[in-house]
Amino acid sequence: MKQIDRDKKQETERGDAWLAIFNGRRGWQAGTLMPALLLAFCGIWISLSWIELLIDGKAALNVDFRVFWAAATLAASGAPLDALNIDQLSTVHGVVNDDWMPWAYPAGFLVALMPLGVLSFSAAWLAFTLVSIGASLAAFRPFSGGITPVWLGFALAPAMMPNLTMGQTSVLWTAGIVGALALLRAERPIMAGVVIGLLTLKPQLGLLVPIALIAATAWPTFISAAVTTIAISVISTLIVGIEYWGEMYEMMRLHFESVRGASDENALMISAFAAFAGVGIPDAAALTLQWAITGLAAITVFVAWRSPKVGFDLKAATLLLGIVSSTPYLWFYESALLAPAALFLLRAGVLGNSTPGLILACLMWLGITPAFLILFFTDLPDIGMRFAFAPVALAAIVVCVTALVRRIRSPLPAPFASQENP
Repeated sequence: MKQIDRDKKQETERGDAWLAIFNGRRGWQAGTLMPALLLAFCGIWISLSWIELLIDGKAALNVDFRVFWAAATLAASGAPLDALNIDQLSTVHGVVNDDWMPWAYPAGFLVALMPLGVLSFSAAWLAFTLVSIGASLAAFRPFSGGITPVWLGFALAPAMMPNLTMGQTSVLWTAGIVGALALLRAERPIMAGVVIGLLTLKPQLGLLVPIALIAATAWPTFISAAVTTIAISVISTLIVGIEYWGEMYEMMRLHFESVRGASDENALMISAFAAFAGVGIPDAAALTLQWAITGLAAITVFVAWRSPKVGFDLKAATLLLGIVSSTPYLWFYESALLAPAALFLLRAGVLGNSTPGLILACLMWLGITPAFLILFFTDLPDIGMRFAFAPVALAAIVVCVTALVRRIRSPLPAPFASQENP
């Protein structure tokens, strides 16, 4: 047992040591300036939005958060089922356009958002943003090696900008999965399970998490996550009513059919399914290819988390990259998951020991934000978020799987295995 503890400590120290390259002048510049710019941009954006609402007398703005706020407002007023009615949502937030923006989340998420329903749109959006940023800062700190620019630079990575400016949930979800990984590494399996259970509030991103836990025989965490999920479902059902689930299922069906029908034109969807549809592959064939990729991702995650030769950081990177490749329902703001994947690949010694590796880490850190900003500030035609995301994600997956194969084929235990080049 003492030897195992020493090996884990050495692995953590080795991962921290790989981050030392960011402790220089350039690391401090990037790791503090970019988060400061991100916070400034989001602060100005929300402030200007607040002023616009005051001047025009609108209830909400044309950002994704309007759906969360409207659903929370309906639930807080005693009409949670109306949140699943897109006409009722539109009546509350007052935004009129051609976008199909329904509420299609589990009851637990609606109950969690209910306190925001008693606030104005701007106040609710600000509160939601601050909670997301705070959760991200808390989650990333254990993996920063005590290096401030690493902590700030990845907790507030540029890849998170699209999510924050739209008021979406991906920063919060990313903080949850990174926080759960931190708890697992710290050998707090029950709390890790509780956090994983909370992540089921957005279930489409969590398909591979149970596979990782089963592969690692992390039964306390698995059971804790299951109990948390069941408890959330039961408590939320008592609040919103059992009818909610049938209505939610129907809305999810309609939503998926709507998204699927426009998958070849919807450039904001970045999944493999959307990429295949975008190059002209029929929907049915594109979805079949997506499920094949999902199966391969599940096998890869299982192998990584099962092998004692694979260190924790490489396991974490494999899981995160498996998540972004496994779901057909992946939107542009969820590219934020590339940032922590880059951090774990750096900690595993996979990206930090060569110029190409550092370039790839930088591209993952940036995510699709450059493409997002081009669309945000110009009138240029939509260049397709999926095609900005796909090459970077594919390169990261290839590098990760290559490192994984080398690590598994190594005869040495993971803490003493040599570091791979990308």
